[in-house]
Amino acid sequence: MRKAFVILALLLAPAAAWAQGTLRVVAVHGNVQWIAGSGGSFVPVAATTQQVVRVGDQLQTGPDADITLQVPDGSWMVVSENSKFTVQDFWSGNLKSIMNLMMGRVFFYIKKLDGRPNPYSVTTPTALIAVRGTEFDVIVDKDRNTEVRCQDGSVKVVENIAGEEVVLNPGFKTFVRPGEKPIMPVPNETPINRNRIATIHLKKAPNADLNGNGSADVLARDNDRGNRISNPPAAGSNSSTTDSPQRAKPTLTYP
Repeated sequence: MRKAFVILALLLAPAAAWAQGTLRVVAVHGNVQWIAGSGGSFVPVAATTQQVVRVGDQLQTGPDADITLQVPDGSWMVVSENSKFTVQDFWSGNLKSIMNLMMGRVFFYIKKLDGRPNPYSVTTPTALIAVRGTEFDVIVDKDRNTEVRCQDGSVKVVENIAGEEVVLNPGFKTFVRPGEKPIMPVPNETPINRNRIATIHLKKAPNADLNGNGSADVLARDNDRGNRISNPPAAGSNSSTTDSPQRAKPTLTYP
């Protein structure tokens, strides 16, 4: 029912206000707040208005809230609950950025122009998403990870720092952690481990000192003998039981 209302609103929305801004609000549900780029404080967006939001304006949605915005060419986006973004309108190379999504989830429908590509892009804290007329979701979590899901068309996802990129086809997604390249595309239904966990292999209890007590010095030079197989004396300097304290460091491995 809500989807039908959004489509109807998009069809009936007047075009008179387009010269005054970048995006127009066509549907609001729940608590959605807006603040002008020129300053001020957050104020509610009224559900009955056709408000125009301009470059630099910031919007945020509360729990169980969403907002639908329309672009002059007929493209539109639905911002889900607990999201925060800034309106953009600038060209970078051959792409036009329309939004910086800082947190939350947005579904984009980018309309093709007379069958030709429509060169929009969306930015997040970790990625740039370039489209050519497609349907896709962008999700940014509290740790600034970015997940992009392609529903139709194709989407290019570029990591912000090193510029590593992947291209998504319909039904595929990628995931970008801060400072890392996007993972290879996987089907949208595939679970993704969103958090990297370091597995630390700890030593056993340290050898006792002359008084029978464990000590930091003994631990540093113990060389983890309790977890290694001792080489025979003939092994010489290559023995795994060398006295070098550097050999006693714990090992970090990533899954």
